[in-house]
Amino acid sequence: MALFDFLANDQAKRRLQRFDVNELESVRLHITQLLNARRGVLRHLEHYGLPDVEDIYEGLPYSQHKLAKEIKTLIETFEPRVKSVWVEPVDINTDDYVIRFDIKAVLDSGQHIHLSSKFATGGRANVLNQREEI
Repeated sequence: MALFDFLANDQAKRRLQRFDVNELESVRLHITQLLNARRGVLRHLEHYGLPDVEDIYEGLPYSQHKLAKEIKTLIETFEPRVKSVWVEPVDINTDDYVIRFDIKAVLDSGQHIHLSSKFATGGRANVLNQREEI
């Protein structure tokens, strides 16, 4: 292999890796935005956002599975780069009663992602990357 071909191929790989990271970060940020939006706020998109998370806390632990289904539907509907979504509730720690979910998805590009979300006081969602090969 010629030196130029080797270097050009290496640069192409780095660019592709940067694109993957940027796409993953963009999807993570959009999902964070989706989970922090409240349903009914946008009149022209009546199903955009989640129902009031405070209501979910009142129905724990049973309401956690309902919220997982809501999150899955929301992502499938409003994140077009995702073609397959799996949302699973994480057991609630009785010390802090924070609602947590694992979100796994396959992007249109074929990349697998693993995100971890938690709802803090006031219903604010935080979504973090957990890079994982599925």
